[in-house]
Parts: sequence; C-alpha cells; structure tokens
Amino acid sequence: MQYAKVVGDVTLGWCRSPFGKLTLLIFAMLTFGTVGFWFFEHYPDGEVHNFFGAMWWAVVTLTTVGYGDMVPGTVGGKLMGVFVMVCGIGLVSTLTGNMASMLVERKARKRKGLLKVNLKNHVIIVGWNEFGLELIQGLRDNHVLESKEHGVSDLVLVNPLSGDERESIAFQLEMGERLHFVWGSITQESVLQKAGLDRAKVIYMLSQHENQSSKDADQETLYAALAIREIAPQVRLFGEVALQENRKHLLRAGVTEILVRGQLTSLILSLMGANPSMWTFLQELIGMRGNNHMGFKDLTDEEKNLNWGELMTRFRSDGRLPLALCQVSKQLSLEDVLDEGSALDQFILELFESSGQETNIGESGPHVIANPSDEEQLESYDAVLFLYPGAAR
Repeated sequence: MQYAKVVGDVTLGWCRSPFGKLTLLIFAMLTFGTVGFWFFEHYPDGEVHNFFGAMWWAVVTLTTVGYGDMVPGTVGGKLMGVFVMVCGIGLVSTLTGNMASMLVERKARKRKGLLKVNLKNHVIIVGWNEFGLELIQGLRDNHVLESKEHGVSDLVLVNPLSGDERESIAFQLEMGERLHFVWGSITQESVLQKAGLDRAKVIYMLSQHENQSSKDADQETLYAALAIREIAPQVRLFGEVALQENRKHLLRAGVTEILVRGQLTSLILSLMGANPSMWTFLQELIGMRGNNHMGFKDLTDEEKNLNWGELMTRFRSDGRLPLALCQVSKQLSLEDVLDEGSALDQFILELFESSGQETNIGESGPHVIANPSDEEQLESYDAVLFLYPGAAR
C-alpha cells in the first residue's frame, strides 16, 4: 500500500508539471487523430485497412513529417488532417522547446552541484583549500584517476564554493564531463549522499581553514568524517588536519590516514638543514621534477616464501630497487579504538551493540617497514614498495 501511494504521488506530480501536461495533450491528440482518421477512411477500397495504419498517419501528420504514403480521400478525413496538422505545429514545437529547456536547466543544475551523482569507482574530494588543484594534479601524475581495473575515473568535488570559483576550477582542470560538483556544507549528510560515497574508489578530505580558525576547521573535518563513515564505512578515506592534537580524533572517526598540515614541511626543512640535496632527492622521488619513480606491487604466493635478500636479488635483475615491505590496511571496529578501561568508551560501545548498529568504522592505515634485514621473511607481508630504474618509466 505504501509503495502504491508513493508511485501514485510521483505520477500525479508528473502529470501536474508543464511537461507532463504537454505530453498528455499530445497523446490525447494522437488518439483523437487516429480514431477520427480510421472512422472516416476505413472502408473496403480505402488505404486504411487497420487501426495501426490510422495511427501511423496520425503520428506522421502530427509531427509534420508528411511522408505522403497515406492521404485522406474523404471530406471528413481531410478536415481531420487539417485539424491535426494545425495542432501538431504548436504542440510539437512547444514539446521540443520544453525538452531543450529541461536539458539546459539540468546542465546548469549539474554545474551548480545540485544534482545527485550516479557514478561508480570515482574519486571524491570533500572540502577545498588552496592546495586542491595540486592534489588533483598529483592524483593525475600518480594514476589515481585511472587504473587498469576501473579505467578512467570521474572526479567529484564536494564543497560550498561559489559559482565563479567552481567555473574557475573547471576551466583549469579541463576534465569536461568527467568533473562533477556537489554544492553544500561538507558536514551535512544530505549533501554528502549526492556524491555517491558508498560507490567511490577513494575519498579525500581537505581542511577548509579559510575564514575560520584551525580548531573550527578541524571540527568541521571531524563532523564530515563521521558523516562519511556513516554512509560509506568500507571506502578508503584520507584527510588532513590543522592541529596535531586532533589527528587521533580523526583516526577514531574511521579515517584511514591523516596528514597534519605543516608537519611534513617541518620535517623536510630539517632535512634540508642537514643537507640541501635531500629536498632535491625527495622531489625527484615523488615526481615533483617529472615522473613518479615509486611503484607498488602485490607479493605473489611464491614471493611470500622468500626472504628480503632473495626478493632484492630478483628485483635488481631488471633494475628495480625494493625499498620497503607493506602490510595493507585492515578493517577496524569500535572495539579496536575504544579504551577498555574507560567507562565512557564502554558506554558508547554498549549503545552501538544495543541498537544493533554496525561497529565497523573503516580501515586502518597500512604498516610499512623500510629497508628490512636480508633475513626478514615475507610471509606476513602483502606488498613491496620499490623504485623504477633510471630517470624514465
């Protein structure tokens, strides 16, 4: 009964719309023309021997196509033809104009970020700041926006930017129909749901620190992370925070990994103080001076039976240089992050269990061990990070 009521409400709403009314009027005119033409022209020696022929004449006449393969021979049929032709000119042109207007309006609504995104395996960036374009360029350079498994991925930007700012971003990225906007507050679940979070390949969160304090920006990011994990608990989620003390809160909210704003800069500056060539090396390594030289490869069952020294010999035979071993991320639950000794944490866990809600909060970040000893066995690892040979890949 409830389903029938919903279908009835949707149908009634469509019929009341201008486009719906126009469609119904055209359908009524086709029915009237078909019945009238068949009535006047249906006789043994005439061209109309069945109802389908009358309908064919009505469609051809109403749309002003006029093939001429069937013409009325009676006065009544000719009067019917005049009536259908006169009405058809106005109705069809009005329908065409309405359809064009609907397409233009839909495109405008899409550019404004007001439409729901119907995508799969796309990349989402929630929030925006001055480094957003650099992030997207990095995603391009590191082939995150394209893969052998999923092909070329679309990009969805969720933020409250103005129309002019969105147009500027679209102009600079030159992604065409592969770029989508969802406009609104990043903390509102209704806005986030339009981005198709649960079908995304990966989600990034940028700190919106412009026009607000670092504390408020991190709070907004935390609220967004909680809403995202409510909608898409399984999708990889990466983000940034402005204050170091808020990193643990984002991890508890289910973010896969968090980068503290300015932390990496401080570390690189300290390395430059020790030796200026360190920064040049890092730029070359991560692709800031051209191609990204780092690679990632899943270990085969055969390779997991080796140790690090044996794997090193295999990789060096074709010029690749292994750097580190990796254990990929694992699923985290509330039990993993809540403190057993905290009464508040236990109360939160009991609330989740009593309400029947899932306690899964996403994935933990990967574990990486750099330059292990030659005797390190590979059976407990999932992948290897390595460098491609030479200056070109």
